[in-house]
Amino acid sequence: MKYTFMFLLLLCTLYGNAQKVEIAPYVHYLENVERKSAKDYIIDQFKDHDIVILCERDHRDITQYELIKEVLSDDYFKKHVKNLFTEIGVINLQPEITEFLKTKGLDSLYVENKLAEFQFNSSFWILWEKYNYHYLLRTIYDINNSSDDRISYYPSDSEFDWKKVDNLEEYVREQDFEIEPRDSIMAYNIINTFERSIPDGTNKALVILNYRHAFKTHVPRNNGEIQENAAKYLFDYFGDRATNILIHQAVFRKKEKDYSYAMIQNGKWDASFKFLNIEDVGFDLTKTVFGKDNLDLWPVASSYSYEDAFDGYVFYKPIEAYQLVSYFDGLVSKEREGEFFRRFKIHLAYQEDTVTLEKLKDADFRKAVLNEMNTKRVNRYPNIEELMEVREKYLKD
Repeated sequence: MKYTFMFLLLLCTLYGNAQKVEIAPYVHYLENVERKSAKDYIIDQFKDHDIVILCERDHRDITQYELIKEVLSDDYFKKHVKNLFTEIGVINLQPEITEFLKTKGLDSLYVENKLAEFQFNSSFWILWEKYNYHYLLRTIYDINNSSDDRISYYPSDSEFDWKKVDNLEEYVREQDFEIEPRDSIMAYNIINTFERSIPDGTNKALVILNYRHAFKTHVPRNNGEIQENAAKYLFDYFGDRATNILIHQAVFRKKEKDYSYAMIQNGKWDASFKFLNIEDVGFDLTKTVFGKDNLDLWPVASSYSYEDAFDGYVFYKPIEAYQLVSYFDGLVSKEREGEFFRRFKIHLAYQEDTVTLEKLKDADFRKAVLNEMNTKRVNRYPNIEELMEVREKYLKD
């Protein structure tokens, strides 16, 4: 009791007010933890594990893909890991895209068109509009084109082929992953490909999964059902050969037809890094003040902590540096316009959106839609100023 009182007194002396006392345990930990960059921390995990799972933040954030580019470009990764799996990208693209990314010396215009084509065909949605996929594929191609240590890339999402879809009924039929949980399919695709396709001597892989898909545990939903997560299946299969790492991110919640954003632990984590001017670090979560916090990344109240869901953690750049990028010039090229509108009409029928279906009859409306698809947009979180204020309240004197 005396120790607790003296500790609190010391904290008040050091940090000056109640808000700073709240972040004091995090600051104290960060002051004493071994300082490894996010990239070095991720690479180091391959020394003891064969499967390293990264929990990607908002798909659109390109900043995290700058970190991923650092990892993929690292000499250790290129020589001793060499393999990358992602949630994004349907598995039936795998043979063609894997081979393409290993082909050196292609014409630059041809490469750009193929990257856009792969993105156009990568999803069971009309198309994948987030720029992260194009950025990732370009990164892999450029690394492979300039190195003898080439990376093998394996998209691992549920199989879906728009060539097999001519109408609404076939669209519904092809989405059979709604019946068989998508996470179990993704995990099976990763495990099966890893065991059958990875050459001997390169039996390591980086796996990029988004949000809860990267939790190493299944979690409850509001209705009491259990949400199955791909990483849990991977841990069940690989055991101690696997580890997972949370990339710091915002908490997001569904709000009607949109999302609202908040900060982990109401901004205390972010404030702690800001207090010490740390923008690039990685460390284990187990038995830390960060790891013991409740898993508020998941919207359902539960007894899970961050160390229950993740082994490791990296902080890479503050939230105001995140760049949320969607669309790009050439995503829907002239030769893909007809296919785009064919898919669009089927998807609108699936959504029972008769209003937009009627609008598609108008040439000016179709032109406006194409302009949207082919115009890159770079944004920050819509409530970024509010998020920064939440963080800053812990730092005021």
